[in-house]
Formats: sequence, C-alpha cells, structure tokens
Amino acid sequence: MLFVFSSFAFANSEAENEAARLLNVMGAETAIEQSMNQMMEMQVQQNPALLPFRHVIADFFEQYMSYESLKPEMVKLYAEEFTTDELRELNAFYRTPTGRKTIEKMPVLFARGGQIGIQRVEQNIHMLEAMIVAETERLQLSEPQ
Repeated sequence: MLFVFSSFAFANSEAENEAARLLNVMGAETAIEQSMNQMMEMQVQQNPALLPFRHVIADFFEQYMSYESLKPEMVKLYAEEFTTDELRELNAFYRTPTGRKTIEKMPVLFARGGQIGIQRVEQNIHMLEAMIVAETERLQLSEPQ
C-alpha cells in the first residue's frame, strides 16, 4: 500500500515538474505579467478616478495576480489536465521553431479571433434584437392574464 502511494506521489511530482517546465517554456511569467499590467491599465482607463490609486492596484495585482502567486495553482492545473508524458511532449513541441512561433502568435490569434467574433455580432445584432422581441412577445402571450 505504501508503495502505491509513494508511486502516485512520485508520478504527481514528476507531472508537476514537467508542468512547471512547460510554464517556463511557454513564457507564462511574461504573459501573466503583461496581462496583469494590461488589466491595471484598463481599470484606470475605464475609471480615471482610480489614477491616484494606481500604485495600490499595482500592489494588489502583484500580491494576488503575479506569476509567483499563481504559479503553484497553474502547475497543479496543468499537472491535473495533462499526463506526465503529454507534458513532456508539449515541452518538446514548444522548444521547436514551430512551437516557439505558436507561443509568439497565440496572443495575436486570440485577439484577431476576438475581433472576428465582435464583427460577427455587430453584423448580426439586428437578428439578436429580432429574436429578443419575438421571445418577449412569446413570453407575454404565455403569461396568464
């Protein structure tokens, strides 16, 4: 029984080591720090009254949203979602030129994909409005008078 538990702990530790390596290869620290800065800038831009509190917001994000504060949970997340072998394969892939390009292009792809989604909604918003009107009418007709 002890052997089973120690084997599980070793496998889990191995997966966590691979997950930590993957986060490093993927540049997670830089990505999280950039994201944290962008979130702070968005908060200040959306609410200029927060400008005098910028340092407070920065301290908050550093404490609760920094890579170092998130890393243990991120490692655990990756170790739970991928096997040790899968994490090794991902690490190997992200070390290739194509893998590095994937990491580099991912933010652009996500941003452009989001833009496509926004455009699609804007192009078809009239359909959503018509659907909401139709559903409102249906609900009003089904209410007991």
